[in-house]
Amino acid sequence: MLTQTQLKAVFHKYNFSPLKRFGENYLIDGNIKNNIISEARALPGDTVLEIGPGFGALTLDLASSSAAVYAIEKDKKAFEILKDLVKESLPNLKIFNEDILEYDLNKIFTGSKIKVVGNLPYYITTPVIEYIIENRAIIDSALILMQKEVADRLLADAGSKDRGSISCFVQYYTKPEYLCTINRDSFYPVPGVDSSLLRLNILHKPALEVKDETVFFKIIRGAFNQRRKSIINSLSREAVLNIPKAELIAILNKLNIDPAIRPEVLPLSSFASIANAVS
Repeated sequence: MLTQTQLKAVFHKYNFSPLKRFGENYLIDGNIKNNIISEARALPGDTVLEIGPGFGALTLDLASSSAAVYAIEKDKKAFEILKDLVKESLPNLKIFNEDILEYDLNKIFTGSKIKVVGNLPYYITTPVIEYIIENRAIIDSALILMQKEVADRLLADAGSKDRGSISCFVQYYTKPEYLCTINRDSFYPVPGVDSSLLRLNILHKPALEVKDETVFFKIIRGAFNQRRKSIINSLSREAVLNIPKAELIAILNKLNIDPAIRPEVLPLSSFASIANAVS
């Protein structure tokens, strides 16, 4: 891992300027790096996908485990710099200049489920999480460093102001695990917010039984798109369930769900009950 002084030297040598809008902030805290590597649990024979390796703060340590490591870097200049810094030092490390959201994970899947490690900027965190869940059949877990406010949303329980549709989506397919908060001073350039380290443990089957996932997620999105409204007003809209209020009130009452309650108060099981009742 490069120190702040070494990073500045790399920036100067390669005429590189980190872009704030792309969240290009680089880890410089060795203790945090060691903690992340420990939590990655990379073992010989594993396949590890590193998303956004930057200048290799984690990359070489991951590869030193003898796992097969595939590092995907979208920024072409950062990719070229990382290739130059690594200099093919480890045959089990492959670095690609690709957009992770367009990358076919079957290219690296060999039968052993993939362990994902990533330091994700704010603007791409949700799309990458959706990508991971879409590929859940071949992914074991994802260890992700992200902005604390995003992590808070993923972890939010029923009743929390941070709870939203992404909370429900993640908690339906994974068991999110909070590991630690990382101070912004652990990065250079220093970002404007702190970060959290989370592990998303992919569930063997979804957390709840749902008859129709399309209806289930339509209800969740419809509810949280109108989060300040009561659940009855959110769901009875034509764009969501298009069920007359009186009929929907009867359904909710039968499920022991208060029609006047707000969406963030409902547990995931209540959304599943509603979806199963109208499917």
